[in-house]
Amino acid sequence: MLQNTSRQTPAARNGTFGVGSAPRVTRFRPIVRGHSSHGQHSAEVSEEQLVSRRQALASKLLLVAGALMPAGPAMADVQAPTGQMKSLSDPILAYKFDYPVTTTAGKPLAMILSRTPEKYSSAAPLTADARQRIVSEVFDFRNFVTASMNVGPASGALKGRSPAEWKPREVALTVLVDRSTARTTAGQRVALNDLQETHLETRDGLQYWVYEHISQGSPTITTRTRESFRHSLAVTSWRPAMDGTPYLYTLNLSCPEDLWPELEPLFRRSVESFAMLPTTRDYIPPDKDPWLFF
Repeated sequence: MLQNTSRQTPAARNGTFGVGSAPRVTRFRPIVRGHSSHGQHSAEVSEEQLVSRRQALASKLLLVAGALMPAGPAMADVQAPTGQMKSLSDPILAYKFDYPVTTTAGKPLAMILSRTPEKYSSAAPLTADARQRIVSEVFDFRNFVTASMNVGPASGALKGRSPAEWKPREVALTVLVDRSTARTTAGQRVALNDLQETHLETRDGLQYWVYEHISQGSPTITTRTRESFRHSLAVTSWRPAMDGTPYLYTLNLSCPEDLWPELEPLFRRSVESFAMLPTTRDYIPPDKDPWLFF
């Protein structure tokens, strides 16, 4: 008489290999037979086989992965454009900085020295109170790219306080408010800038406050839309005047929003290059004859 026997099958499971019974994985172990010289030879051969199999499996996996992945650019053969820079150094107020003359895409910028470096007393004021003044500027009239240097005494929340207590956001807002001509109904001046990021850097023992900001601009030849925006990166440091009052030295780099992706890396290089230089015999303190325009 035939007897029916039932054989248990493993339950289906979900796993890395899909739905169904999980595959059996057997771990390969080196074979060691006794302590004879013949046994030692067998163990060595088995370990070599283990390494060989692992290398073969890894090679197959790499081939499969390479076949499944889409082809990408050969990054090792591509060099990212860096753009070109020029330097400006002024012994009168003792500062220096680099500014871009091309974009990262290689587009040339006709950066003209629109304001020759000059002393604070003869520089053009930014506002009616004449605190912040443009002491030098380079400008591309076609692409509306600017790199301007402004100098003025500490005011607002910074006045009467030690620079060691100044916060990055306080410095940024003070400079931007002093540059602005917009006022509230009560006559208080306000900054029409949107601060994106602020931080403090210390270089050679000096403080440098770096901040990124966006402002609304006017329609230009290249951008005729009713609303246009300018993206800027600025850095501010300070130096004591003859009476000890801190004077703010600000480098502001600005461009239309559509050029920002191509100029941001170069603007950051400009900010990194900005430095307060040791004073020489050509140095003229900003508070020396502040109303002497010649």
